[in-house]
Amino acid sequence: MKKLVIISVIILIVPCLLYPQFLNNSTVQLILKGKVLDEYTGNPVGAIIEFRTSTGKKFKIKSDSVSGEYSQVFQSGENIEVIIYDWDVIRQKFNVQLPDTNKYAEIEQNFTVKHLKEGLVAFKFDCFEKGNSSLLNDCEEKLGGLDDVLRFNRNVKFEIQVTAYDTYIKTRKVQTVQKVVTEKKKKKTITEEVVSIEEPPAELIKNLVDSRFGEINKFIEGMPRAKGRLFVVTNYQSGELQPGNQPQPYEIFVVVKELKNILEK
Repeated sequence: MKKLVIISVIILIVPCLLYPQFLNNSTVQLILKGKVLDEYTGNPVGAIIEFRTSTGKKFKIKSDSVSGEYSQVFQSGENIEVIIYDWDVIRQKFNVQLPDTNKYAEIEQNFTVKHLKEGLVAFKFDCFEKGNSSLLNDCEEKLGGLDDVLRFNRNVKFEIQVTAYDTYIKTRKVQTVQKVVTEKKKKKTITEEVVSIEEPPAELIKNLVDSRFGEINKFIEGMPRAKGRLFVVTNYQSGELQPGNQPQPYEIFVVVKELKNILEK
């Protein structure tokens, strides 16, 4: 009789012990939703979204071209690699870890991408020390990344503008002058400030830009996909005045020269 009582108690207790574990291990569906937005304008973007889950699943959807919205169902606790791209969107990877929960939830996650348009400055690089024309190591890595862009966006051509914006900038000169003015038939002298913008020597700009051009061009020529798609050009303009009269931190500007939808005839 005693044994039967013990067995009965065990039968009653075991389900109670296992039930919380069952809840924790049960799969609950979550909705991952949000918008794909343009990094430059904040506008919605229609793009291909590829999901790769930790369970080995791989599939694609597309965000709405008007609203940029997307929505997809996943299991709770999944780790998801998100790859966003299109013919006019630079391929970018993101990682999303969904919460491990036993309750239904909607997880909002927006993604920001580079939406290309002709004339757009897609990248800005700091490649040189001030007044110098030797490539910095991290700049070589950044320039090398353009090869991957060309790999996935085969319909785009870039113009790489080489400048001396970091070294030679326009200067703001303020002069105090006195003027004689007539008010109510009486003359009086007033003092006012006259602001003028002075350009740095054009020859110095040209010498530095030409030297930098050679370094950038030599590096680009060694890239596998650069031929006919990356064009290095010189820009002999001086840098614009920045807050505090500081020069710009960038000297290399990668501009979208040509963009064509290869799916259109």
